[in-house]
Amino acid sequence: MKIYYGMAQWQHLAWVNWLYPSSLSAVERIGRYSQVFSSVEMGSTFYTKVDDAQLLRWYESVSEGFKFSFKAPRTVTHHLIERPWQEVRRDWLDFISSLKPLLSKLGPVMLQFPAVCNEHVMETILALCDLWSLSAPLSVEVRNLAYFDKGNIERNFLSALSERGVSRVVVDSRPLFSTDAYCKSLVDAQKKKPRVPCHPVVTARHPVVRFIGHPQLSINERWLDQWAMKLSQWLSDGLIPSVFVHSSDNVAAPTLAALLDEKIQDLNPDYQDKLSLPQSQEQASLW
Repeated sequence: MKIYYGMAQWQHLAWVNWLYPSSLSAVERIGRYSQVFSSVEMGSTFYTKVDDAQLLRWYESVSEGFKFSFKAPRTVTHHLIERPWQEVRRDWLDFISSLKPLLSKLGPVMLQFPAVCNEHVMETILALCDLWSLSAPLSVEVRNLAYFDKGNIERNFLSALSERGVSRVVVDSRPLFSTDAYCKSLVDAQKKKPRVPCHPVVTARHPVVRFIGHPQLSINERWLDQWAMKLSQWLSDGLIPSVFVHSSDNVAAPTLAALLDEKIQDLNPDYQDKLSLPQSQEQASLW
C-alpha cells in the first residue's frame, strides 16, 4: 500500500527550521524535502523550458523512490487553442524526450488545461495523450465545466481516458471556497485556484488528487475524512494514488497531508508507509 504525497513546491520560507534546517541552502532543500515527502508538483516546466542539466541535478538530489510530477509546458496546454497543432505537437514531443533520462523517478506527468479549453478541444487533448510514449503515468486536469456535466461529455471523456490508461486529475477545492476570503492568502487563492466540482472517478491505476485546503486546519476535517475513506478504498483496489496537498498560502500544506495520512492509518491496520513530519520546529532545528 503506497500513497505518494507531495506539495505544490519543495521549498517555502515557513518550512525552514521545520522541514529543513536554515543551514541548508535553497538548492539543497529539495534533498531534505524528499526525505519527508515522496513526490512534488513541478511547475517550473509549465512556465519555462528547463535545461537538461537542471533536470538531472534535481533527479540526482532526491531520495530513491521519490517521484517528480512535472507539468507540461503552457505552450502545450494553455496556448493550445491559438497555436498551430504542429507547433503544439513539437513542444509536447520535445518535453517528453527531455523526461526520458528521469524515468525511474517520474510520477504522473500533468497536462493541465485552462477553463477556456472546452469540450470542442477534447479530441486534441486526447491526441496529446496518444503521443505519450513513456512508461510513467500520464494525467489530465480539465477546468471547463462541460467536463463535469455528469452527462455525455463527461462520460465520453472519462471513457476515452480509461481506454488510454490516463488519469483524470481530481481537484478538490471545496475547503478553500468554504468560507469568505477573510485574509490575503484566501483572497489570492480564491482568485487563482480552480473552482470545479469534485468528481473522484478513477480512470487509471495511478489516480491523482490535488487537495486545496483551507488555512484554518479544523475547517478541512470533513473533507479529509472523505478522502481518507476514498483513498483507503483505492489502496484496497490495488491503486497507487498521488496526493498533492495545497493550502491558500501553502504554509499549512504539510500538516494537512500528515493529518490525512493519520486518518488513513486509522482506517487501514496494514498501512505501513506512513508520512512523518518533524514534531516541531525546535526538533527540526537540531538536525
